[in-house]
Amino acid sequence: MVDSQPLLDGIKVLEIATFVFGPGCTAIMSDFGADVIKIESPGTGDPMRHAHKSPPFMPLEFPYLWQQDNRNKRSIALDMKQPEGREVLLKLVREADVLVTNFPPNVLERLKIRYEDLLLENARLVYAQITGYGEKGDDANTPGFDGNAYWARTGLMDIVRTADSEPTLPAIAMGDHPSAMTMYAGVMTGLYQRERTGKGSKVYSSLMANGLWAAASNLSGVLAGTAPAKRMNVSGPGNALVNHYQTRDDRWLSIIVLQEEKNWPYFIKAIDRADLAEDPRFIEKGIRHKNGKALAPILREVFRSRDTAEWKQRLRDNNVTFSVVATFEEVVNDPQALLNDMFIDVEGHNFGRGQQVNSPFWVQGSAKVPAKVGPELGADTSDILRALGYEDAAIKQLADKGVI
Repeated sequence: MVDSQPLLDGIKVLEIATFVFGPGCTAIMSDFGADVIKIESPGTGDPMRHAHKSPPFMPLEFPYLWQQDNRNKRSIALDMKQPEGREVLLKLVREADVLVTNFPPNVLERLKIRYEDLLLENARLVYAQITGYGEKGDDANTPGFDGNAYWARTGLMDIVRTADSEPTLPAIAMGDHPSAMTMYAGVMTGLYQRERTGKGSKVYSSLMANGLWAAASNLSGVLAGTAPAKRMNVSGPGNALVNHYQTRDDRWLSIIVLQEEKNWPYFIKAIDRADLAEDPRFIEKGIRHKNGKALAPILREVFRSRDTAEWKQRLRDNNVTFSVVATFEEVVNDPQALLNDMFIDVEGHNFGRGQQVNSPFWVQGSAKVPAKVGPELGADTSDILRALGYEDAAIKQLADKGVI
């Protein structure tokens, strides 16, 4: 049975954030029914509204990049630098449960919207602050995107490539969306703390911290004194059973065979190479690893001997862990993704299939709210101001002064 009331119904969220990290966090909150008010600068708003028009992004009339992380929200166009704009902001803060911002610390200080500034207005506020590199040190106010703060600065860009390839950019917002999940966890932890103590708090995270967390399995080894991991050599890997291989029809298979004592016999059965069980170079796990450079060429030839469809069947029949290296065009039609609600219909989205990627977790018994497209810049300004007690004449005055 599904509750009729969304899980976060009644939670009011202010978003003073741009691009993806912050908006992605509040998008998840909106999925579960929170009322998210996006505060944007009059005129241009969140720069992500326009990012789809320029390389390296894929061009489309529909602002798909911005829409992915701004569904279900309301927008107020507000100049917080003007006294009247600040007055509106403080009224919103007094009613809010959560505020999420990615403005640099020096900008927050200049605008007087740091946690310590707003705590005076609302002691129950959970204030979520996002930075590129953390709040201390020379880079505290340095702008950061996931391509540099998450990807390049943390070692991920250096290691996630083959031994003979150049560094490459991550997929669009590949670090931002996992970081948004971290911020969501931080906000919900802050709300839980408030439930226990009655007081709000500041929660904070950075792209760099999230990139280090993503690289933690490698970095924990370096911290413990191991030699740094080497970039993968597909032709001569240290472990030929954790590698990718090309098929006869020019697709790639990612093969990951762990617990080799148990799974090696199934693997060689799947590839129809029983002779490898008796080969002294591969007869035992430790010896196989030492001879990875000899095993990999054999496996390359094996996998080049059959088409992908046949390999999928043979590997599945023998419980070998694998995946076809999928294209984005294939991913959006993946039966697993479709059957498990990983894509959602979005009301008002009339491009292509009218869908977006769903937030990646569910709470049994509490359905997400139906998704609808994000608002035009300032679309809800008048309604939000009326709810704060502003009369139409006062709203017009604010508009005439450029406050809204």
